[in-house]
Amino acid sequence: MNIYQARTLWLISIFFILRLIFLYLSPLGLHGDEAQYWVWSKNLDWGYYSKPPFVAFIIFITTSIFGDIEWAVRISSPLLHSLIAFLIFRTAKFAFDEKTGFWAAAIYFLMPAVWVSSTIVSTDVALLLFWVIALNAWLHLRKEKSLFWAVIISIAIGLGLLSKYAMIYFVFALILATIFDKISRQIFLSYKGLIIVLISSCIILPNIIWNYTNNFVTFSHTLDNANMKNGLALHPIELLTFWIDQLGVFGPISLIVLILAIIILIKSSDVLDKKTINLLLILTITPLALISLQALLSRANANWAVTAYVSGSIILAKFLTLWSPKVKTWVLSGIVLQTGICLSGLIIISNVNMTNKMGLTNLVKRQISWPETVSAVENIIDKGHNNSSYEFVAIDKRTVFYSLFYYGLNDKLPLRMWTFGKNPLSHAEMTYPLQSQDGPILLLNYYNQDELLLKSDFENLVRLPDLNIDLGGRKRRILRVWAGYGYTPRKGRPYG
Repeated sequence: MNIYQARTLWLISIFFILRLIFLYLSPLGLHGDEAQYWVWSKNLDWGYYSKPPFVAFIIFITTSIFGDIEWAVRISSPLLHSLIAFLIFRTAKFAFDEKTGFWAAAIYFLMPAVWVSSTIVSTDVALLLFWVIALNAWLHLRKEKSLFWAVIISIAIGLGLLSKYAMIYFVFALILATIFDKISRQIFLSYKGLIIVLISSCIILPNIIWNYTNNFVTFSHTLDNANMKNGLALHPIELLTFWIDQLGVFGPISLIVLILAIIILIKSSDVLDKKTINLLLILTITPLALISLQALLSRANANWAVTAYVSGSIILAKFLTLWSPKVKTWVLSGIVLQTGICLSGLIIISNVNMTNKMGLTNLVKRQISWPETVSAVENIIDKGHNNSSYEFVAIDKRTVFYSLFYYGLNDKLPLRMWTFGKNPLSHAEMTYPLQSQDGPILLLNYYNQDELLLKSDFENLVRLPDLNIDLGGRKRRILRVWAGYGYTPRKGRPYG
């Protein structure tokens, strides 16, 4: 075994084991989004309100094997990130050499976003897996032009789109490549290009059909996330915020050197295998440019351009092998520093008392004390109202709904979502809407601004003592509690 491959495997194994230990020992419960994906995994379908279905498939597999405990819901993330890191090594080795492969895998696997992502379950991880598979297949296809690699890239694109629609950025990069890269143009304008389109389209087709039968809710939600309803006003502060966030996604020193590397490599004409470098540049710049535009026109979350750092890790690794050793020292120092910070962070939040003492409770408040919250709600249910038993528990916030669902409140009494507008605003509203009821209904109210609308939906709404859960660190979870009678949803009111 090559020394750099051995180092890569050791690196991946050590940090994979550390992340597994954290998952197993972590006191943190599921975030509302994670609980939502878990509920989806119990009702497999080809689509859901806000996301395509692959994350639910993954959770279904892991929980079928290990059970429904939190670490089992999340275990796919450190597993898949480890596989991604190894595939990055293999891709960089194929494109350049083993040394570049090792550095690329290390840069990716130890970047802050991967540390965080390895502790939760999200749609990004599967997206990144299929992104690197598609990249690897593309590079092989350019050199070998075989049908096999055309099929692999087709499957990767299709499954990537089933994971997250951001896989479309890879398609945009391929289109750019047909313009600027002769070999890619020859491939994609041949029958192989037709095969890629046909196979990837067939894979994503069930999700398109699901969206068609559900009024294209996922596509609409994705467009709503773009948040451009108010025209094309510019938001330079949002753009600046997005790029500041990228320092925390890729690592501050790594990002600065990567930007420097991109500028130098674009200008350089004497770089070894310039065509391969150009393809990697396209795959790095495309997501960053598109999401930067999104941020400028509206807003953008920090993780939306994370796919850029698959090829970005390879570019940075190659740059380090070509230029000054001093630059490598800077990047290595940055990786060591951020790894130490991330490890320290995991140790701190693994201990509730330490988290509270360090003043970090606010970071994890959405992931703690849900069993206690469920117990408190169950006590209210047991008391009933006016000698009547509650028929349902209704909630006005999606993440609260799913958190209570995961932690077992639905086993005590059916959970329902109070619907805010004439159209559903979440998968919970699509699948668990509160229908007209005489009551009493136990209503848990999170949003202050909903009170007037809630009163307009009920003939009689009685305020009960607030649910007040101590989260530690001087943080509390407060839910207003109501007993509602004569519920009739008002349709057609404004929302969003």
